[in-house]
Amino acid sequence: MKRIVAAIAAAALLGQAALVFAQEDDGPSLKSVLEAARAKYWHFIDPGKDEAAKAADAPAADNQAADASPDGQAADNQAPDADTPAQAPGGDSAGADGARFSPFVLSLAPGLCFPRGYRDCAVSVGVVGSLVRDVSGVEGASIFTISRDVRGASGAGIFNISRKVRGVQAAGVFNLADEGVSGIQAAGVFNITRGTVNGPQAAGLFNIAGKVRSPVQGAGVFNLAGEIDGFQAAGVINVAGTVKGGQAAGVLNKADHVAGVQVGLVNIADDIEGVQLGLVNIAGNGVDSIGLDYQGSTGYVYSSLQTGTPTLYTLWTLGAPSNDWMRDFSSFVGGFGLGTRTRLMGLNLDFDVSAETPIGALPFDSGSVPKAKAEKEWSAFGRSIRAYPSARLTLGLPIGKRLQIVGGLKADIDLDCLGDRVPEGLKAGNPWSGELFGEGFTVWPKWFIGFKI
Repeated sequence: MKRIVAAIAAAALLGQAALVFAQEDDGPSLKSVLEAARAKYWHFIDPGKDEAAKAADAPAADNQAADASPDGQAADNQAPDADTPAQAPGGDSAGADGARFSPFVLSLAPGLCFPRGYRDCAVSVGVVGSLVRDVSGVEGASIFTISRDVRGASGAGIFNISRKVRGVQAAGVFNLADEGVSGIQAAGVFNITRGTVNGPQAAGLFNIAGKVRSPVQGAGVFNLAGEIDGFQAAGVINVAGTVKGGQAAGVLNKADHVAGVQVGLVNIADDIEGVQLGLVNIAGNGVDSIGLDYQGSTGYVYSSLQTGTPTLYTLWTLGAPSNDWMRDFSSFVGGFGLGTRTRLMGLNLDFDVSAETPIGALPFDSGSVPKAKAEKEWSAFGRSIRAYPSARLTLGLPIGKRLQIVGGLKADIDLDCLGDRVPEGLKAGNPWSGELFGEGFTVWPKWFIGFKI
């Protein structure tokens, strides 16, 4: 009833204004008449909104002197602020793009909703999908949700699309947020965020984000981020620009700069301040070299591969008597270990510890024999693995950018608790025995010299 009375009053006011202004020889334009009547209408609906109405809908009817002033404008009749929302009929607030606020929006599908129109809301529910502007509460649909800004929770069976999320965004397949997520973004398949994620980002397959400031970015398969301030974890691959925290992947970690740790089968970084833990570790400022050294007392020649950082590197070795290389594999030994490097008076001092084992029993011809015999040979090889500890102390003299002349001391160790495992060909020189923590051991030391590139 109040709105009907207001409409009648507005019509009467419009008629009065038109009649009064029509009597003036130099009356204002029709636009001025309509705007003056509308201002009177808003004042009749809610006198408290009068000042806001004046700011949004100038000139008001009481400012007729503006047309007669030299600059055509009254002092207090300012132009409306483009970002200031006006009050729409029925109490709905309408922004500059015409969206109104409703506490609740029910959507059958985008465009088929109650109340009608493109709206802001507190709760949006869609049977198939929902399309609203800003959600200040909860948004959910059976298939998808599309909104500009979510301050709460957004959920869908297939996907969500939001420009900014302050809360939780969850979907059965994927999420897409344009500017950022302050909360949790989770999907059954993948997430995509161009801006910053301030909270966990998790997906069943992969995550993509511009910047992640969160305890974790986790995916079942793949993570991609421009910047990580936290931990990035994936079942297969992590890729990031800058990592301040860590990366862990089942296969590969790749980053431009890492301040922290990388854990995976293969770790690659252009620059790292921290540790790489994996079978293959590559760092632009790290320890990456291929070496060859000769032990005079045993006649063994060892090849080595070092990868990682000065703090912690991995070491792969393969050795055999110099006459057996490329001819007889029966006396080969292989090893894997970890080490660390420090600088001493311009020299590189490396210390590493490895587990070595003879590999001469490897069934190289198993591919050309019957399956049953091949399985028997591989089983015998598994039983023949008898690892023993080995330690090296290496001093390297850098020559140029890559080449190093190296020399040092290597010790192969037999532990009484494991039995006699060091191959006979490596038992040269003067051994010495001792006991540590109640366990006896025998050390077989030997000197070596070589190079690394």
